[in-house]
Amino acid sequence: MLSTSKHIFSLLLFSGILFISFSTFAQSKKSPCNESVAYCEGQVTFDNGNIYNGEFVYGVPSGKGLMKFQGGSEYLGDFKNGKMEGQGTILLASGDSYLGDWKDGEADGNGTYKKNDGSSFKGTFKNGMRQGKGIVTWKTGDTLRGEWQEDKLNGKAIFEFANGDILDTKWQAGNMKVKSTYTKESGQKIQGSMNTIYMVVDMENDFAETKETMVANLQLAWMSAAMEFKANQNYDLAVDFLMAAQKYGPMNPESQAVIAQQMKAIDTQKNNSGWAQLPKK
Repeated sequence: MLSTSKHIFSLLLFSGILFISFSTFAQSKKSPCNESVAYCEGQVTFDNGNIYNGEFVYGVPSGKGLMKFQGGSEYLGDFKNGKMEGQGTILLASGDSYLGDWKDGEADGNGTYKKNDGSSFKGTFKNGMRQGKGIVTWKTGDTLRGEWQEDKLNGKAIFEFANGDILDTKWQAGNMKVKSTYTKESGQKIQGSMNTIYMVVDMENDFAETKETMVANLQLAWMSAAMEFKANQNYDLAVDFLMAAQKYGPMNPESQAVIAQQMKAIDTQKNNSGWAQLPKK
């Protein structure tokens, strides 16, 4: 999420977003506009190393402009009172991008966040957080449709897999309910926890021909849910779901490498927040 707040925007495999602050712009002496000029256009280099090229109102970026950040990110779009507001696109140094509405320097309104791995989130934002209906889409064609409140999944969230299968899950304030329903394209249903669904798929002969695909679908759902937990600092559940994805899912090198990367990232976040620190003697 593109915000100055503490919240972390997280899609599947998202490990955090580059935070960019627009609270102040300390101008250098090279500014072509001063506070007494109602309108002008030009380029200015700020004391923090950012470079702005565009329109100014009384010496402050307002109107259309291009901001190049010291870290390599670039924003092209509307500004108001020195902050991103209106319509605009930001390309982060990581290769991720956001296109959509902005208000007071944060993603606010309708927008699309695209990851450099081909996944994306399209929906509504409020104060830099996912707020309202949205859809996560992966490059495989699998999707997750749901509704978020203050960046937390809330209500029904439906995975629609590329092969036509569906996993219906329920959430409350970022916590996933135990009971889910897996519906095959043929109409066959399995109800229970995701672990129960996996056990049925693994043991029942009725699913032998489609077992490999169904297990891969469940791995995607485990990993996606884990990233939602991680985004809301529910690290224990995030680890549990990643371990399930690692244990029961396909043993392909790509997914296993991603799981290991996310486990390490969670461990780092816990250490930084003091969760894993030893008590003082």
